[in-house]
Amino acid sequence: MALSKTIEIHSITKKLEREGQKIYSLCVGEPDYQPPQEVIDATYAAAKQGLTKYTGVAGELSLRQAIAGDLSKRKGTPYSPDQIVVSNGAKQAVLQALMAVVSPGDKVIIPAPYWTSYPDMVKMCGGIPVALPTLASNNYELTADALRTSLQQHPDVSCIILCNPSNPSGGVASRKSFEEIALVLKDFPKVVVLSDEIYERLTYDGVPHTSMAAIDHMFERTITINGFSKSHSMTGYRIGYSASPTAIATAISKIQSQITSCASSISQHAATVALATSSDSSWMSLRVAELQAKRDLAYSLLTQIPHVTCPLPSGAFYLLPDVSHYYGKAFIQGDGSQTIIRNGHELCLALLKEQQVALVSGDAFGVDECIRISYATSVDVIEQSLSRLKSFLCSLQ
Repeated sequence: MALSKTIEIHSITKKLEREGQKIYSLCVGEPDYQPPQEVIDATYAAAKQGLTKYTGVAGELSLRQAIAGDLSKRKGTPYSPDQIVVSNGAKQAVLQALMAVVSPGDKVIIPAPYWTSYPDMVKMCGGIPVALPTLASNNYELTADALRTSLQQHPDVSCIILCNPSNPSGGVASRKSFEEIALVLKDFPKVVVLSDEIYERLTYDGVPHTSMAAIDHMFERTITINGFSKSHSMTGYRIGYSASPTAIATAISKIQSQITSCASSISQHAATVALATSSDSSWMSLRVAELQAKRDLAYSLLTQIPHVTCPLPSGAFYLLPDVSHYYGKAFIQGDGSQTIIRNGHELCLALLKEQQVALVSGDAFGVDECIRISYATSVDVIEQSLSRLKSFLCSLQ
């Protein structure tokens, strides 16, 4: 099992900052704004009111009711509160879901590019990750034909992981593509879908988000993952959840009871308020508009760099540009020596050293020809980072 590349680069960045260097970081998937004020107030109020004790393993009933109501109203997925398990972040929810449905030796299909933790999580369950490449020319969207071929080649698949909107590409799957995938899965009834929808509130240009569980015949075989880190900028609160068929939810709750027990009681109270706040105010739409403006800025600056190509993403807060034109080229160091850039990892390390810009290489996401850019930061950091990236790439010989 490898160390998460995003965590590795972030750790190096923090070390350099402690040493006094100014680092321009576009590597962490974390909004740069605070949660709604009502959430912060609720956090304080929960502690003052004594909501500081253990809750039930699956989470406070009030929060699970709020989540179930939200999913039913916004996503058309009628989960009941007893099908919701609140966890310490969506990452825990993903791992526990895999532990519930993947047996040792099972294969799990993971469309690439993928979130860096998926393959190692599958391995932690004794499963075998099967990367299924997708194409930038198709906005990295999984096709039904490719899925059918992969399932036929791997009859021992028990699960497929979908991330929509995608980390790292920012692509948003269309309802039509999900309907076509569902038709394929009718022929493979034992395959469970783990649908990671942590970025589902962050879509742009009017592009709608479709939940896989809302597709005909998919509710009974889909585990939906979501949370509050990305949508409400509550990364440090560590509140995520899974929504799944009752038998799977029961298994997930049992697993969690032996790992962490409940999520933070204070964070659960704040999350309940977050759902009410995002429904009753313009806070969410304003944040989405801000992120769309930052996407447009970052994309405009990125596409001015020669020989760099990138699909325009419709969701999340990432760009996944192809920079492989620059592999095999060299940069001149201060002492006159040359260093050849052979891949994305070496490019990112050199960029951090030479230009103080922190990015994550695409090999962490199954696409070595790319690097991942997170634009969930300030306008100044976006402008400085992409200017320095351009200078660095154009200096390679």
